[in-house]
Amino acid sequence: MSLRLAVFDVDGTLIDSRSSIFRAAVEAAHASNIDPPTYDQVRAIVGVSLFDALAMMRPDLDNETIAAYTHEFQQAFLRFHADPDFSEDLYLDAEETLRALKAEGWLIGMATGNSRRGVTRTVAKHGWDDLFDVTFCADDGPSKPHPHMLQRNLDALGVATHEAVMIGDASHDMKMARSACVRAVGVSWGFHTVEELQLAGAHDIVHDFTELKALLNDFNPEVLPEAKRASY
Repeated sequence: MSLRLAVFDVDGTLIDSRSSIFRAAVEAAHASNIDPPTYDQVRAIVGVSLFDALAMMRPDLDNETIAAYTHEFQQAFLRFHADPDFSEDLYLDAEETLRALKAEGWLIGMATGNSRRGVTRTVAKHGWDDLFDVTFCADDGPSKPHPHMLQRNLDALGVATHEAVMIGDASHDMKMARSACVRAVGVSWGFHTVEELQLAGAHDIVHDFTELKALLNDFNPEVLPEAKRASY
């Protein structure tokens, strides 16, 4: 009997962190004495591990400055989470969809550009210990769009590439899935546009969790996705 694995990105896919990530990027820039980024600059790099993401956004800066910017970004998020009034909402029906998939026998994995500390905090906050079979993040190896993080999900659960679906809001997620020969499902409600997801190789694009659940209901692990690999 075939297995079914749904691997989820977090920021922009399950959690609406658009405002907080942009705010952290701006506050960290001010603390690092560099020009603050625009929202479009920030949204383009979300999903990539933090140091690599900031280096991608600001190729004009040296490694020492990027390291300082990374530190200030992390400190900003620590301040946010220390504030009892701070919240990042789950997208509508995210929780219900995860729990429905679990009840139907799906394996559920995570592939996120967050740190392990961030993953632990998120899982604890939302009570997801019983939902995710495995979680892999930026601390576990090469950053998206390298396929390493997704491959770790597959290997840990003994799942073949054609038995898995990668679900994310960023082109980095789609390229990672393509590189791993896994079906790439883009969601339109996060950081990247539908056009960007299409250009990155998304097999499917959904516009809400109801549509995502319907797509996964029809998922046939015996039908191999197109084997085209994307560069990373």
